[in-house]
Amino acid sequence: MDLIIRGREPTDAAAYQRLYSHPEVFRWTTQLPFPSVQTWQKKFENMDAAGYIGFVAEIDGQMVGELTLFVEQRPRTRHSISFGISVDPAFGGRGIGEKLIRNAMDYAFNWLGIVRIELEAFHDNARALRLYQRLGFEQEGVKRKACLREGEYHDIVVMAKLRD
Repeated sequence: MDLIIRGREPTDAAAYQRLYSHPEVFRWTTQLPFPSVQTWQKKFENMDAAGYIGFVAEIDGQMVGELTLFVEQRPRTRHSISFGISVDPAFGGRGIGEKLIRNAMDYAFNWLGIVRIELEAFHDNARALRLYQRLGFEQEGVKRKACLREGEYHDIVVMAKLRD
């Protein structure tokens, strides 16, 4: 079982729909649950138009995770980039998230000339927060009651890593 990381393709919409329909995935995002394939197709068009860069992690042809780099468009903040990431819970604990993030950091720092990579994570997503810290991201702040999840507002932790 070799892990392959590749660029996102328009034909990945159904795989994204499956991933983001999983309760243990959408609960950790700021997206609404149960998106349709058509919703993902439209998101892909919008992301492509905005210059966002998507990566897919595959094992044996099956998408097991994804990461999207959100490229900043404002001239004075173009040196910064943020990302969103999700991994299929059935493949958790295998280093897929770490490999996706390391790939994204290499791409951002060495191909886009980025100086700062930012992220946001739920305050109670301990597993993700530990991974981000291990990869050198530092907490910069907390957005209090920033996102509604399952009827309650939750804090969002803001983290960043600067180019070494």
